[in-house]
Amino acid sequence: MTNHEHYTKERKKKQAERAKAMKSLTAEQLQAIFKTHSTLRDAISMITECQDLYLSDIRKLEQCFWDIQNEFNLEQ
Repeated sequence: MTNHEHYTKERKKKQAERAKAMKSLTAEQLQAIFKTHSTLRDAISMITECQDLYLSDIRKLEQCFWDIQNEFNLEQ
């Protein structure tokens, strides 16, 4: 098996594991993940383009922080 074949096999295995894990999440957990991903993408884009961040973006980041913490019991 070549390195490329080995890499491809491992990548497909990891993708299958991730897909299985995503299916086991609740709707609220998935929503928190997707909302956080979108908010982070927007914030990074704003910082990259403008070297600035709006207060509304900071508020969204904070809300995402709490959503993730609450949905995944991270308050320890």
